[in-house]
Amino acid sequence: MAKESKQSFDVTVVGAGVAGLMLTKKLSELGLSTALVEKQSKLAGGPSTRNEGWLHRGTYHATSIKDRSNAIQVARRCIYGHEQIKKFAPEAVEDVDLPSFALVRNLDKVNEVVSRWDEANVLYKSVLLKHLSNLEPNVRTEEVAEAFQVNDVGINTRLLYRKLLTSSEKAGARIFAGTDLVFRSPEEAEMKRDGETQPFESKLFVYTAGYGVKQLLESSFNISVPLRYWKSHLMVVPRLTRSSIFYLDPREAAMMNHGEYSIVGLNEDAFVCDNPDYECLEQGIKNIHEAMRRLFYNFDKSRNMPVACIKTDLAEKSAAARSLNISVSEPLPNHICVLPGKMTESPYVTDFVTRMVYEKINDDLIALRPMDTI
Repeated sequence: MAKESKQSFDVTVVGAGVAGLMLTKKLSELGLSTALVEKQSKLAGGPSTRNEGWLHRGTYHATSIKDRSNAIQVARRCIYGHEQIKKFAPEAVEDVDLPSFALVRNLDKVNEVVSRWDEANVLYKSVLLKHLSNLEPNVRTEEVAEAFQVNDVGINTRLLYRKLLTSSEKAGARIFAGTDLVFRSPEEAEMKRDGETQPFESKLFVYTAGYGVKQLLESSFNISVPLRYWKSHLMVVPRLTRSSIFYLDPREAAMMNHGEYSIVGLNEDAFVCDNPDYECLEQGIKNIHEAMRRLFYNFDKSRNMPVACIKTDLAEKSAAARSLNISVSEPLPNHICVLPGKMTESPYVTDFVTRMVYEKINDDLIALRPMDTI
């Protein structure tokens, strides 16, 4: 990074995960001078790639969230995000010629599941267990109450993020990877990389850096952000089935296929932790193995690769379970903090933040609407 005179941006996005990349694309295509700053040398190195690669379509969240109205809201956001991502990067969608299947173990919950899906406009079709067994002989169906063909798909997140990055750069965004951010004032900061320092100023800062936001705001402005850290686990294994298959029941396995591999997670797998590291917990790995035994007849435990992921939410209720809610706050004027929820919700939250940013940036070329003059 060559030393230059002080640069100026309309918006600086801090954190290059899926939300940061998507927001940078939308802001730069809107014509705003936008910088994307990422501390790590690689983009999307956190939760954005440490996941099942699951492009949700509301199927799971409509049923997994206890509060019905909240569940329907999250499901609809996922449906919106699902359609937007597929339209933007259809080449990133995997196994387009294969169905996915959702399983329900608890017979008493089937009616509620279907009712919520109907309200949220989740697409589904009931499947005979005999038919599923013929299609997927490695799947245990003895304790499955109901099976459904659904429209959730696996997605190559690296390909999606590359397209977001390329679109942002074509629209004029500046990308700064492997760069530390040091604030001198709420409007001025320095980018530090490879021993060089680049001063710059920005009208707005938007933080999408997940757990990195807490430390940055505390060290820069003495602002305490009440974040909680949650550790979850995944298992990467040789491909187990033709189709992607997941349970809707808590503590059961959810699997998405990607080429020659399957990535298996555990529904509602979350351990509160003090430090955001990627060390796997023995209990987390054990829980996934047990869930895999309940779903599959055969899998080679010796060829499993465990992966840990750190996710965040606001510690508004310390005793509450991990929240999937989107959070957008402004702890400091013109400094916007974003917790985007699930990857598939990113289109919804980045649309919201784009509107928020546009309201704050003065646009002299477009006439005001009547409500803008109030």
